[in-house]
Amino acid sequence: MSSPVLSDSGFTHLLSFYCPLPAEVCPETERMRERTLQWAQRFDLGQGDAQRTRMLALNSSVFSAHMYPHATGELGQALSDYGAWAWIPNDLTGSGRPVGDILVALGRWESIMCFPDSSPESASPEDFDLLDLPLREVFARLRDLMTAVQWERFRSEQQLWLYQMAREAALLERGVTLSVNDYLVMRIGAAGGFAASGYIDAVEGIELSERQWARRDVRAATGAAVLVGALDNDRYSYYREHNLPVKKQNLFHALLGEHPGDSVEEAVTKAVAIRDRLMSLYLRLREQILQDAPQDLHRYMTGLDLVVSGNINFGMKTARYLLPDSPYTVSRVDKPSDPTPDPLPYPALAWWWNQVRC
Repeated sequence: MSSPVLSDSGFTHLLSFYCPLPAEVCPETERMRERTLQWAQRFDLGQGDAQRTRMLALNSSVFSAHMYPHATGELGQALSDYGAWAWIPNDLTGSGRPVGDILVALGRWESIMCFPDSSPESASPEDFDLLDLPLREVFARLRDLMTAVQWERFRSEQQLWLYQMAREAALLERGVTLSVNDYLVMRIGAAGGFAASGYIDAVEGIELSERQWARRDVRAATGAAVLVGALDNDRYSYYREHNLPVKKQNLFHALLGEHPGDSVEEAVTKAVAIRDRLMSLYLRLREQILQDAPQDLHRYMTGLDLVVSGNINFGMKTARYLLPDSPYTVSRVDKPSDPTPDPLPYPALAWWWNQVRC
């Protein structure tokens, strides 16, 4: 791996996360890790690579334990198993394979999510076809473990995630550099932001009413929270992705595209400020919503808190990002790098700030 372009102080700033939200860890982590490894080995998720199979299972169990600590029992196990599979389309998107091959695989998996009982398609030599069966098995399990409302929220958000990754793959193949506004719109979906929030009803044992779920302040808070998580992934994955053969989109590239005279250090400073202003907005909306939130909405907001905070802990602990040659570590800080309460200058997000009651 070549030397990173950031200085030590730049990496320290990049990996210092403002997050005053609580964090928890699932009490069944060890059991879920063992069983997810057995499931991943049963379906050979690494496709002949035993170490990759092990890493997929380990990453997923750490992810589930920190982001969804209230997911226990068979539901928690099924979500952990699904998480092991879900790293595969994520890596496929940035693999450099022809975009047509990627779209075929993502489209087939989207159909399986909608129809997990459907018969397998005719056999073909495509290696990713072998990954259809574990997805069918785990989605059939998840459907049986969720209420109809929980299932529809979960399934629809996973399908949206695959669609957004298909868009990202096409942009990568074309070499398109997105504006910051367009990158934020793309990233919130392709990083699995809304997919992550789609777990919450099932994990927290609620069925948020359609009226509560559609409240503009709740949608704005959800958007701000999951975009914080997506941008946090840009930060703690920077070292790992800096020298990959295929350069994935990130906020730093988008900022440098709009400000070509900036250094990478200046782009990092601006990116962290954007993220911290989104975090501050989420905290304001959260406080506002909780003032009169009924029980289910209160538990939904608790789930969002744990997703945001747990995502940082995931970056701290998962072997996917803790590379042996990296001297840098993730830490937390008490204050935002930019406390400005004004809306960010990106039209797609501006309405979120309009939901804050003065």
